[in-house]
Parts: sequence; C-alpha cells; structure tokens
Amino acid sequence: MEKNVAGKWVVYAEGNLNHASAGLGITGDAANITANVRIDGGAANAVDDTNPTELEDGYYIFDITAAESNGDNLLIAPASSTANVIV
Repeated sequence: MEKNVAGKWVVYAEGNLNHASAGLGITGDAANITANVRIDGGAANAVDDTNPTELEDGYYIFDITAAESNGDNLLIAPASSTANVIV
C-alpha cells in the first residue's frame, strides 16, 4: 500500500478450533467483519469502509482511503463479531 493513496486491503476469515468449519475459509460473514487502523502508532480508528466486500472462499476486501494510508507505519486490525471466526 502506498502512503496517502487510496487502496485495497484483503483479509481472510476462518473458523477457529471450536467452529464447525475449523480451519476453513468462512463465507457470508462480511456484515460481521470490521477493522481498526492505527497510523504511526496513534489511536485506533474504525476503517471508513465499515464492512468489507466478500471475494470468495473466506477472502474479503476493504477499501482504504488515502487518509487511512497516510503514515509510515500502518496497523490494520480486523475482527469478526461471529463466534469462533478469526480474521
């Protein structure tokens, strides 16, 4: 990802050991996936693209704005509110 340039960020969701699909890509979970971004070690802020778009087989894509990539060090931390799904 380039600094201060809008882009895409792909995440992968899978079932944890307690999920019926443990170790497999989880589909249909886009509405439950969100992410925070920390720019240069600053405070966590929700990514403007509230929920990603589903691609396939557990892969989802977030649209990242130029402002969200305007730093030398980016930490983007995704999570799913679905039980036993890790992103």
